[in-house]
Amino acid sequence: MKKAIYREYRPKTFKEVLGQKHITQILENQVKNDNIGHAYIFSGTRGTGKTSCAKILARAVNCLNPVDGSPCNECENCKSILNEETLDIVEMDAASNRRIDDIRELRDKVVYPPANLKYKVYIIDEAHMITNEGFNALLKIMEEPPKHLIFILATTEIEKIPQTILSRCQRYEFKRIDISDIK
Repeated sequence: MKKAIYREYRPKTFKEVLGQKHITQILENQVKNDNIGHAYIFSGTRGTGKTSCAKILARAVNCLNPVDGSPCNECENCKSILNEETLDIVEMDAASNRRIDDIRELRDKVVYPPANLKYKVYIIDEAHMITNEGFNALLKIMEEPPKHLIFILATTEIEKIPQTILSRCQRYEFKRIDISDIK
């Protein structure tokens, strides 16, 4: 089976992420110091590494042998996440799952502890597409999140995310990658 180019070359550790050192160092330190937040929002233009960093963070917080705050990508947990074989890491595209019913369904699932990993991580891409009712349902979860739960919201349109959600998230703005970082 062929792999898409972006999957083949997607960074697998924080050190491999280009142009976002200001963010990756903070995330590495949080993992090293076991000081993980329950909600993050990654904002910036397309192609700046938001989803890649979300996936790396999901592995790092669940890694059995983290290396300087990054996932080892070799342990059982990392491999199950990389191979998309775990139910504890959930990726949602908010453009397709934006209604209140989708968020309520998510709310019903997050109360259960992870099946195999330390944390259940929900990566919600295009978070700005969630409806107002959906955001209200999400807010209820974020106000009193279970200890085993981490949300990572990624968006290209931060201004569409309600302040009530933003105030409960650690916010990271991904900058355009400088051409000198690519060389």
